[in-house]
Amino acid sequence: MSLLDLYVTRTSRVFAGIEGNERSPYRIIGVPYDSTTSYRPGARFGPDAIRVAAAALESNSAFVQDFYLEDIAPLDLGDVTISIGDTAETLNRVAAVISELAGRKLIPIIIGGEHTITLGALRALSHGDLCVVDFDAHFDLRDEYLGLRTGHATFMRRALEQSLVRKLVYVGVRAFSREELSLAKYRRIRFFRAPGDVEALGPINVASSILSELEGCERVYITVDMDVFDPAYAPGVGNPEPLGLTPLEALTIINRIVDERLAGIDVVEVAPSYDQGGVTSALAAKVIIEAVAKHSSMATRRQG
Repeated sequence: MSLLDLYVTRTSRVFAGIEGNERSPYRIIGVPYDSTTSYRPGARFGPDAIRVAAAALESNSAFVQDFYLEDIAPLDLGDVTISIGDTAETLNRVAAVISELAGRKLIPIIIGGEHTITLGALRALSHGDLCVVDFDAHFDLRDEYLGLRTGHATFMRRALEQSLVRKLVYVGVRAFSREELSLAKYRRIRFFRAPGDVEALGPINVASSILSELEGCERVYITVDMDVFDPAYAPGVGNPEPLGLTPLEALTIINRIVDERLAGIDVVEVAPSYDQGGVTSALAAKVIIEAVAKHSSMATRRQG
């Protein structure tokens, strides 16, 4: 029996309402987990909210010409069966599922769920050569938070300690403790603050700087915490933080940094009960569509 059969629950919904193709290189997987959420709960309902929102969007790209999502038809596998309240077991299941997908040369597109789930994906994909670009309002580098050493505010520190990340770049960070900032500087982690750096440099120059940071990286993982956006654009998140990125800024950067090295992507921290009008879910779906569009166009260019 495959671990996908053991740990993944099929759902009646599919991403963007598109019946996926087994030959597609992309696999959608939901992780409805939010047991370490410290402020506004409900990210466990994010995966289905993003799926529903995606079905209402047109399937073309704002950046890539002649792209339509149905042409590449990502296959939605459903949701990882999480262990409520057991972060370690949930991360084990996420790692097992993503490892199996990677072993089949498939690209996982993970929809959360809280940001802790990214740690499971990094464990599965890291072979000492994985570089990470983290779109996030927060560093998530605390040693512990509210008594937890593994949670949404600490997971990236655990990833660094376990040598899962070769190089880490943050985009949109603007909310952190003194401890976290000190660690980021000590480890010489590159970060682009919002609004400061992104506003001063502009998204195109930020993207160019990120690509310079990623020189020599063989594989790149992108994680997008929806609180990277200003709450005006993404109110439905667990920890909203003012002065975030605009959709145009973030999507421009994503479009420019995604290339053939993409090992996987996740979009996390959508809390639908706080999402007036479903705008956060729609924006999360758009992030996925644009990332897939750019990666697919790069693959097509190589084949052509």
